[in-house]
Amino acid sequence: MITLDRIASEREFHDRQAATRAVSYQCGDADLRFTDADYLNHETWLQPAFDALGDIRGRRVLDLGCGHGMAAIVLALRGAIVSATDLSPGYIRETRLRADANGVTLAATVAEAESLPFDDASFDAVWGSAILHDLDMIAAAAELRRVLKPGGIAVFC
Repeated sequence: MITLDRIASEREFHDRQAATRAVSYQCGDADLRFTDADYLNHETWLQPAFDALGDIRGRRVLDLGCGHGMAAIVLALRGAIVSATDLSPGYIRETRLRADANGVTLAATVAEAESLPFDDASFDAVWGSAILHDLDMIAAAAELRRVLKPGGIAVFC
């Protein structure tokens, strides 16, 4: 089980990473813009995992542990209605800046995976990358089951 100390520690760690990254995009939107391929091709498993989501146009998709926000942007560019969450306020700030720089609209919220601020059956799909090791899997799985619509899909890498 993730304790409050563990959550605070994770938040602090990821906020430090976000602060370090913020130095690299101080020159404005040009530093935050990217193409789908920039994200999807930087690791061999990303494109096949995204493909597993199927056609997401017009579907509500949760990016759980969005980090720098690149996946959330790609999801939005593909027509999804995206809600991005992360426990790091720094990463949520970066996600919002990156969304603006790339001309997409999404909701970005500071939230813990084990206690999501969404109604039951809110999402058609959930995406997560490099997050499972940070979670209380039992609590997070219960939350994912709660927020996914019947027949919804969750894809993690």
